[in-house]
Amino acid sequence: MSFFSSSSSTAIRQSALNILHHSSPFAPQCQSSRRFNSATPKHARQVLGRIDVKQIGVPLRRGSGQASGSLPRPHIWRPIAFFLGVSTVTYIAAAEYTNRDTAYWASRLGSGGAGAWWRRSTGSGVTGYSDREMARAKTLESARKAQAHVNALPQILSFLPPSVVQPIMRLYVTSAEFFINRSPAQIVPLGLISGMATVWIMWKIPRYQGFMRRWFLSHPVVYSSTPSKAWANCVGMATSVFSHQSGSHLLFNSIGLYSFGAAAYTFLATPPPSPQGFILPSATYTPHFLAFFLTAGLFASLASTLYTNIFRLPLLLRTLASPARLSSAQALAAHYAISPSLGASGAVYATLTLTALAYPNTSVSLIFLPFFPIPISLGVGGLVLFDIVALIRGWRVFDHVAHLGGALFGVLYYQYGREFFLSLRRRLQKDRVYSR
Repeated sequence: MSFFSSSSSTAIRQSALNILHHSSPFAPQCQSSRRFNSATPKHARQVLGRIDVKQIGVPLRRGSGQASGSLPRPHIWRPIAFFLGVSTVTYIAAAEYTNRDTAYWASRLGSGGAGAWWRRSTGSGVTGYSDREMARAKTLESARKAQAHVNALPQILSFLPPSVVQPIMRLYVTSAEFFINRSPAQIVPLGLISGMATVWIMWKIPRYQGFMRRWFLSHPVVYSSTPSKAWANCVGMATSVFSHQSGSHLLFNSIGLYSFGAAAYTFLATPPPSPQGFILPSATYTPHFLAFFLTAGLFASLASTLYTNIFRLPLLLRTLASPARLSSAQALAAHYAISPSLGASGAVYATLTLTALAYPNTSVSLIFLPFFPIPISLGVGGLVLFDIVALIRGWRVFDHVAHLGGALFGVLYYQYGREFFLSLRRRLQKDRVYSR
């Protein structure tokens, strides 16, 4: 039971809590279970947002759920555990899938047996099958399957008139050729963009609004002490990476992902230097890139969550603890300080910094000035500097902490990412026998 002096101050405090719960479309939907008198006494004097009133004691109940009057709670160790758990499972699954897919295609090319897809480089040549050979085999297999589908389409669509069947077949052939003739480095970012567009469409369907707010937003704080709800609150750290509510947000992140995703994919597909001389072929690098993208987004969400709980939330609670000095503007600012976030910006920042470090001689162009290329280091440095200044100045147009977290993840991944994934693959395949 907590007591706050002054009826109007309590009304302002309750108004602040209502702002925290109601003013944003992202906030949890709560209804007040208690009414507070917001009328100002006649002798009250209002000066620059402060109200001097007669002081009385008013109790404020703290419920266990997201009821009106409940305060946000710290949310630190669960997000950290969630990040470590999800990223670990993601990378193990990616490495295992890569190993199995590589073993399968090496077997298809005729090199079965234990460890047959390992090879050691020599001065006179190599044994086994290279990445390029397995990629060529996969392309030929895709073309064979596409041709089989084309041959079967007339029979499948026999119930339609020829004037309808021909355009369908032409569209299928064009689409198949598009995907077959392009590298995975180009296709995978398009697949991610398609997934994000699907989530964006779900945001536009009214019946899904409650579901989207619950599961596709990253909530930095919790309003419930129930462990299950606190853990469920962490799910948004991952799903929010693919979530965009506005078309412009989706457009800019899609442009960034398409522009730099292929370069980041290509870098991850380049084997790191190996002093032992071992080369570990791979039939696919898509799982590695997807694991990198998801973990980068998770890291950005974690950075934003920790910053909010360590710095912003204590400031908010101190502000609410002094209702006589609390203005509506302060309450609104406090609300936006702990608002949920969404978007792939953190993951896109990671691909951007990774590309800038991997290919420092590359030039980029601004979206609004496409005819004036600038060095990628200058462009990335400018973006990072903007987010640092915005964080210091307290601007909250974007989630600047998430941007900086994603940029930091890209830098760390440039230094250690490929070696880490390679060592994980080696550990998982050790002493394993693949049948032909």
